[in-house]
Amino acid sequence: MTDIAIDKWVHDEFNRAMRTKAHLLTTLVKEDVHNIEFDFAGEFMPEFEGEVDPEYYQLWLGKEVFERSDTLDIFATKSLPYKNATVGEELLIAAELPDGRDGKILYYRFFPQIDSDDRQEYNKLIASTGYQQKPMLLAYAMSAEKLHFLTWMIDISFLVSALLVAFIVRTIVKKTVKKGLTPLDEFTQSLLNISLADKSAAVNLVNKVEELIPIQNSINKFIDENRNLYLKEQRLTSDIAHELKTPIAELISLTEVSIKFPDDITIGQTYKTDILAISSRLQSIVANILLFHRYSHDRFEKNDVFDPVQVITRLINSSPRCLINKLSEIDPINSNLFAFESIFTNILKNAHHYSLEATDIIVYIKQTSRYLSISVSNTSASCLRDDDLNNMFDPLWQKDSARSSTENFGLGLSIVQTFVLALEGDISVSLREEVITFTVLFPIL
Repeated sequence: MTDIAIDKWVHDEFNRAMRTKAHLLTTLVKEDVHNIEFDFAGEFMPEFEGEVDPEYYQLWLGKEVFERSDTLDIFATKSLPYKNATVGEELLIAAELPDGRDGKILYYRFFPQIDSDDRQEYNKLIASTGYQQKPMLLAYAMSAEKLHFLTWMIDISFLVSALLVAFIVRTIVKKTVKKGLTPLDEFTQSLLNISLADKSAAVNLVNKVEELIPIQNSINKFIDENRNLYLKEQRLTSDIAHELKTPIAELISLTEVSIKFPDDITIGQTYKTDILAISSRLQSIVANILLFHRYSHDRFEKNDVFDPVQVITRLINSSPRCLINKLSEIDPINSNLFAFESIFTNILKNAHHYSLEATDIIVYIKQTSRYLSISVSNTSASCLRDDDLNNMFDPLWQKDSARSSTENFGLGLSIVQTFVLALEGDISVSLREEVITFTVLFPIL
C-alpha cells in the first residue's frame, strides 16, 4: 500500500509539473487589436531548443499551427498530433515523442491573454465589429522515462527493503528465540540428568526465568514424590525379602538337621509341626502382600447394607478391654461388608497387640449427614514418636527394627489404608501423650 501511494504521489507530481509548465507557456501568448504574439525566449527555457533531454510544445490557432518549439525541427517528426479539446479542458495522454522516447502530451485549449493597456481598445473593436476572440490549443510534451525509472527504483527499493527486513526479522527472531529457549534447553538437560536414586537431585535453573520457576517447583515436587515412592518400593522389596528370608532359612535349617540326624526321635516328633507353622507363616505373608497389591488401585463394590455397630460388636467378641461409645444415633450404611470387617479386624488386632494390658480400648462411633466416623483409641505400649505416625501405613514397616516378631509382619495397617481408600474413605492417626487413635471416615451415600 505504501508503494502504491508513493507511485501515485510521484505520478501526480509529474503531472502537476507538466500542467505548471503548460500554463506558464500559455501566459506567453498575448493578443491585441492588431495580432497575436507568442513572447517566448529560448535562453530562459533551453529545454525547448537543445538536443539534451528535449521537451516540445506546439500551438494551434484553429487547426492551423501557430508556433512550435525548435526541438521539433531536430527530428523527422516535425509536429505533435492534434487533439480536439474544449476551452479550459486538459487532456493528458501517453505517447511516443518525436525522439522515440516514451512521454506524455498535455493538451490545453485557452483564450490568449490581453494586456490591461490594450483591453479598452480591444473591447471597442469587439463592440464596433462584432469580432469574436478565437481560442488556441497548446500541446506540451516531455519524456516520461525518468518517471518510469523513478517508479521502478521505488518498486525495487521496496522489494529489496521487504526482503532485507524479512531477512533481518528472521535473523533477529531466530537469535531471540534461540536465546529465549536456552533456559528451556538447560531445563530439559537438567531433567535428563535427574536420577531418583540420587536423594539430592533436583531441577535447578542456572538462568532464573520467571515463567519456568513454577514449572521447576512443580517438577521438583513431582520428583520428590516419585523419589519417596521409589525409596518406599525399595524398602518394601527389601522388607519382603527379609520377611521371606527368615522362614525360608528356618525351613532349610530344619531340613538339613533332619537329614543329618535321621534317627533323632526328638527332631522327628517336632519336624512336621515346625514345617507346618513356618509354611503357614509364609502363606500368611504372601496372602497379605497379594491382598495389599490387589486393592491398591481398585474400588470395592458397595452392595451390602449393615449396621456398623453390630459388626464392630461382633468383632470385639466380648473382649473385656473393648468398649463402644456411640456419640450419635447410628443408621445402617451401604458399603462392602468384607472390607469393613477387614479394616476393623486389623485395627482392633493392632490395638490389642500394642496396648498395655490393664488399659481399655475404646471405639467411638459418630454419624452425621455427610459421613460415618469410627475411632479406635488405646494406650500404646511402645514409645512412639510423631515421625512413627507417618510410617505406620507403609507396607512391612515395624517399630521394632530387629523384626523379632513371628506373628506380625507390618502389613495390617497397610491393608487397612488400602481398603479404606478403596471404599472412598479416609483414615488418619493421632498421638496424644500415650494414647494413639485411629480415625476412619466413610462417606454417607
